[in-house]
Amino acid sequence: MYESKNELSMKRFFTLFFMVTCFTAVSQPLKRGTHVILIRDIRTSRFLRISENSNILVWTTSGKQISGQVKLIKTDTLFFNDTLVKVSDIDKLFFQSKFAFPDQPQYNENTPAYVAGSHNWQIICPPESAYSSPWSYKVYMQNLATQEKKDHISSTDPLAYKNFLKFNIIKLAHLELALSYERLISKNFTWETEFSAILGIPSANAYYTIDYPLYNYSGFSVTTYPKYFFYSGGYLGIVMMYRNLWFTGVRTDWPDKGDGSGALQDQYRNDFGLSLRIGLMKRYGKFVIDWYLGGGIKYIMLHQLLYGIYEYHDDNQMWWKHPDHSPDVNNRILFGPVINLGIKIGLAIGHQGK
Repeated sequence: MYESKNELSMKRFFTLFFMVTCFTAVSQPLKRGTHVILIRDIRTSRFLRISENSNILVWTTSGKQISGQVKLIKTDTLFFNDTLVKVSDIDKLFFQSKFAFPDQPQYNENTPAYVAGSHNWQIICPPESAYSSPWSYKVYMQNLATQEKKDHISSTDPLAYKNFLKFNIIKLAHLELALSYERLISKNFTWETEFSAILGIPSANAYYTIDYPLYNYSGFSVTTYPKYFFYSGGYLGIVMMYRNLWFTGVRTDWPDKGDGSGALQDQYRNDFGLSLRIGLMKRYGKFVIDWYLGGGIKYIMLHQLLYGIYEYHDDNQMWWKHPDHSPDVNNRILFGPVINLGIKIGLAIGHQGK
């Protein structure tokens, strides 16, 4: 027979109710005289609690299955009606539903509450001293939560390692390949140096969109700076930058403010920049992600060879500066902004620093 919509709705309701009951039971107050066994889910930083009257199913290391209501807990031992299981003998553990329908399984085999040998879970058996009073139990649980928070922060702390090799993925947006090396200097200080190659496209015609030849320059860049880590991967840095850039035969008005038609020119420049950067670097195993933003100012030494001026924006008619097509030579000093915005990804390598 097909089930009615009402029957299906009731089943879904009781299934949801069971799931909520299982996952909130661990937060209930502990009755005097009872013991618990805690399961720490390292992935979510949460604790599940097995207490007396909990309904569980256990697969033991010997292949035996034991299920039912827990009648008693003594330190590291679970007592059922007619048997007992020590924590060291548990291979897998599941919470069972009190409200499962006859045609439904009492547990989900794909969602164990604990698997022995996995890095995702940890079983904790509170010592007898934790049960001496409600206050001592409360203090014990608060200490566990505090330690869990510290462990979680430590698991993403990049300064657990001394060396980092990273690739700047944001700089790819303006045709720059950038690799950096970072070294732990002291407890909260590192030093990072980044080298990059800039691959310009002379025919990019940047003047059609913005008044700056963003994609035309070729060259290289060196950025170096100390980083002070003030909390959980957050850092401040004073960034020193040098860039050597050039292009030839590019149509652009920059650095002058023309009418947008462009001028044919070669440019050779040296940039020296100083900026303040704030960032956040996190580690996931040995994989690291470094987000940063900031700003500053740069000193630009520009050598410009200006050959001619285009008359109209939408055609290639040009007026040469001189009949022999020789350029006007200009050496100019300019100032510009430094914009720090990026994401780096990479690896933590070498020996642990903490």
